[in-house]
Amino acid sequence: MIRSAFLLVLFAVAACGATYHQVQLVNKTSRPITEVFIFATGSANHGSSRGALAPDATLAVKVKAGNVDVLAVSEKIKVSDTQTETRTATQTLELKKPVSLVFHDSTQTPAGLDQPNTIGVAFQVTPEPPAPPETP
Repeated sequence: MIRSAFLLVLFAVAACGATYHQVQLVNKTSRPITEVFIFATGSANHGSSRGALAPDATLAVKVKAGNVDVLAVSEKIKVSDTQTETRTATQTLELKKPVSLVFHDSTQTPAGLDQPNTIGVAFQVTPEPPAPPETP
């Protein structure tokens, strides 16, 4: 009797365990992504980075189901002779099933973003201003 009650409680605890989904991270930018954080929405603690991604690289991670924020940090780039910048991309999503997160620049649209369970996460890029016309 006590053994069956113990097994019933053990089964109930196991059934209430958290659900995890695979998240495929894909870098479609021309520069490395140095850090990717995936954390509960609204949390002040981002935890540790889930990894780094070279251009065109992928990485699979397991993430607890629910509302999550994604923060990607790219490698520092040189904007001008005197300025550098570190671009970031963020996305909030409800994780209910396995998904693919495709990191790209806002000035590009990589192939495959229209596929099921694929979400684009864009680094905001200000387009270069057109060069002034040359005067004769």
